[in-house]
Amino acid sequence: MKNVLLVFGGKSYEHDISVVTASQVYNKTRIQDVNLVPFYVSRENEYFLYEQKKFDLSDFSKKNFQARLKKFKRVSFVSGEDNVLFVKSAFGLKEYMRIDLAVFACHGGAGENGKLVSVLESVNISCSAGSFDALAVCMNKFLFKQTMKGLHVPVVSGFKISQNDFETNYKWCFKQSQKLGYPVIIKSNSGGSSIGLFIANSEKEFKEKIELAFEFDREVLVEKLLKNTKEFNVAVLGTSDDFEVSEIDEPVKHEEILSFTDKYLSGGKSGKGQGKLSGTKSGSMASQTRKFPADIDDCLRKKIRKYAASIFKNLNLSGVVRIDFLFVEELNKLYVCEVNAIPGSLSYYFFNKGGILMNEVTLKLIEAAEKNRKNMSLVNSNFCTEILS
Repeated sequence: MKNVLLVFGGKSYEHDISVVTASQVYNKTRIQDVNLVPFYVSRENEYFLYEQKKFDLSDFSKKNFQARLKKFKRVSFVSGEDNVLFVKSAFGLKEYMRIDLAVFACHGGAGENGKLVSVLESVNISCSAGSFDALAVCMNKFLFKQTMKGLHVPVVSGFKISQNDFETNYKWCFKQSQKLGYPVIIKSNSGGSSIGLFIANSEKEFKEKIELAFEFDREVLVEKLLKNTKEFNVAVLGTSDDFEVSEIDEPVKHEEILSFTDKYLSGGKSGKGQGKLSGTKSGSMASQTRKFPADIDDCLRKKIRKYAASIFKNLNLSGVVRIDFLFVEELNKLYVCEVNAIPGSLSYYFFNKGGILMNEVTLKLIEAAEKNRKNMSLVNSNFCTEILS
């Protein structure tokens, strides 16, 4: 029996979305000889096991959560002790469970930017998600944009502003935005789910929205807001040397830009936002109003899938990712927007047309983690020089 961690939560604006994703994965996954172990990372970056037969979202509701958290089993890793989770005992720490692999259901924060992957790999637990450096590039929108330029993948024009840039050299920031031309879109450089995202139509709004954006991140990205765009999303599943690209979908946006509400609060039969996250009809990208597959010509479909494959392979990604594109129809121009390295609901709905359900997606993520473990074992990390002999 393999013990596979299902990693979720974390100190992130997308914490609650991660909990919903984990509930979907856990409640819909039954794989022979696999013990899926919910591994919760709290907002304070503490580690717990959530040992329940059924994943109940109400256990994570904010009301009286600290009292319920005491019922979770607090665990830790120990440097030099591979593949083991420890718990406190009267005599210090004792071994509680041996871990084989980890499947990631984190969104944002250390769970998606590569830091938590590094922690697990340091104790020899291989993960379904991409390497820490690949995740870091995908999380940092400015670095991702520069990387795409190197791969000759088109991106929207923009520039990065740090909080220090803004406070010490506002004139330069304003000049750069003027060069782009208003309106501009302002977004957290490391955020997700359209949190910390604003539109500025003038210098006055630019200053106001930048200040708001800095409440979510110390760096923000400013881009030219393209008019009359369509957004297309595609998912890729597997490892960089063995993967499949999904069909393409077109999310329906109710505002000028695809908002958090469009993504996560627009579920239900009416399609109207319910005002809270849910593990069923609403509360996931799976419930979003969309055209799937997108009604586009073969030329555009091939281009999107070609770029998606190139990005997945060249960034050495693994697991499941969702890649978002913008298309300006009147100019016939396609731009890559971003890579969601650990997308909401693990993007399993992209593969439904082929008959793949969450159970199969989870199995493929476990297989990806196993391949990553095999690749790690092939690296010679024991070479020793004779400098200090």
